[in-house]
Order: sequence, then C-alpha cells, then structure tokens
Amino acid sequence: MTGGLDAILVIFGALAGAVVGSFAGVVRARGWRGAVRGRSRCEGCRRELRWYELVPVVSYAVQAGRCRRCRAPIGLTALWVELIGATIGAALFLGAVGLASLLTR
Repeated sequence: MTGGLDAILVIFGALAGAVVGSFAGVVRARGWRGAVRGRSRCEGCRRELRWYELVPVVSYAVQAGRCRRCRAPIGLTALWVELIGATIGAALFLGAVGLASLLTR
C-alpha cells in the first residue's frame, strides 16, 4: 500500500471510531432502548439537536462545549468518549494497514 492510502485509511478509522464512541456515549447516558428511540436533546433547554450539532468531536469544538441556544455546558464525558473511540478506531486501522504491509512483502 502507498503512504497516502495508509493515511486515508487511518483517518477513516478515526472517524468511524469517533462515531461508534459517540453512539456508545448515548447508550451509556440513555440506555440501549433510549439510544435507539428519539433524537438527542440539550440537557438544559430540551431542544432537539440538529444533525450538524451531533458531529463527533467537531461539534463540541465549534460550539465551545455549549448548547447553541441556551449555552448550557455539554459534559466533557461526551468529548472524551468520542476521542477515545477515535483513537481506538485509528489504532485498529493502523494495525490492519501494518498487517497488510507485512503480508504483501
């Protein structure tokens, strides 16, 4: 594999891991049944969040860790779970890329 393709695969792994981490955080907060029913809401004003307010890691950074409407703080736990998911996803894809490199030698 080429270096550029390897980097793209690792970035994809990080993105996939962040999404899985985000969902894991929702399951942790609401339970399994609550996670698959209904949309996410702000804990402060109960407003239903839009899709662009739910992008893992990016939304937290853009919104400075607060609700866009009422400015209630979003817990750091949400960010940490997404970052840990991204790290695990990148590591898994990096391992897969490394293994594929070894097998093609």
